[in-house]
Amino acid sequence: MKQNTIIFSLILSFLAFAPFKSQANQLPECNTSECIEYFKAYRILTKRGHSSAMAMLAEFYYTGYGTDKDLDMALKWYRRAGKYGVLDAKYKAGVLYLQDTPLKDVDEGVEFLKYASKMGHSQSSYLLGKMYLGGGMVEQDLALADQYLARAYEEKNLAARNYGQVLYLHESTKDLPLNNLYALISKDVVTLTPEKTGSNEQTAAIIFPQGEMETIDVQMDTFEDMFGSHITQLNHMIPDTSKGTGSNIAGQTCAKMWGCSSEGDGQRIQDVMLSDWGLETLQFRLEGSIFIIK
Repeated sequence: MKQNTIIFSLILSFLAFAPFKSQANQLPECNTSECIEYFKAYRILTKRGHSSAMAMLAEFYYTGYGTDKDLDMALKWYRRAGKYGVLDAKYKAGVLYLQDTPLKDVDEGVEFLKYASKMGHSQSSYLLGKMYLGGGMVEQDLALADQYLARAYEEKNLAARNYGQVLYLHESTKDLPLNNLYALISKDVVTLTPEKTGSNEQTAAIIFPQGEMETIDVQMDTFEDMFGSHITQLNHMIPDTSKGTGSNIAGQTCAKMWGCSSEGDGQRIQDVMLSDWGLETLQFRLEGSIFIIK
C-alpha cells in the first residue's frame, strides 16, 4: 500500500500545477496507440474501484491523453476520486471550477479547496491564502489569508514558505497584518552579516530546518514509466472504494469476510464463488511490456 501511494504521489507531484498553466512537466496531449492503451488500462481500474486510478483518468481527460480532451469528464472523475479521499483530486476539482471555462463556479471551487485544506492538503491552503490576500476572484480578507498561509507554512509547503518569506522581508508587504504567518516565519529568520554575504549591507534570510523530510530517490524517465509501475501496483491490490453492508474495512465487503455476520453466509459464499475477481484478464502490450489487469 505504501509503495503504491508513493508512486501515485510521484505522478501527481509532476502534475500538481497542471490546471494553472502549461509547463514542461504537464501531461501532454497524446493520441498514439500507447497513450490510448494506458487510458484504457486506467479506465478498467476505475471500474474496479481504485480511487487513484479515478484521479489519473481525470488527468487524462483534462489534457487529452489517450482520449479526447473533455473538461466535463475530467471534473466528474476529479470529484469522484475526491469523494473517496484523494485530496489532490479534490484540489484539482476546485481549481477547475476556478478556471475561465463553462464549468466556472468560484463558490464551488472555494468550497472544494476549503475541504481539502481542512483535511491537510497544503497546496489548497496555499492557494486559498493567495486568493484571499490578493482579492479579485474572492473578496479580499487578510484574516483568512493569514489563516490559510500560516496553515500551509506549518505544513511545510515549500511554495508557501518561499512566498511567505517574500512577504515577510519585502518593504511593501512586511507590515501587512499577517500575524500568524509572520510569527511562524520569524522563528526561521537569521541575520546575514556583510562578512557572510560578501556585500556591504546587512540582510535577513530564512533558513528552513534540514533533515525533517524523508527523501526518496526514484529514477523514472517518463510518465509512461510511472504509469506502468502504478498500474502494476493497483493490479495486485484490492480496490480501496469497495465497501459492503456490515464492513467498515476499506476494500473488504461482507462477501469476502466470513465472520462479518451469521446471516446470509450461504449467499455471500455463493457471491464469492461466482465472482469474476481474478478470473478475467486483459493484457496490454506496450513496447514489449505486459500489464495484466486481473
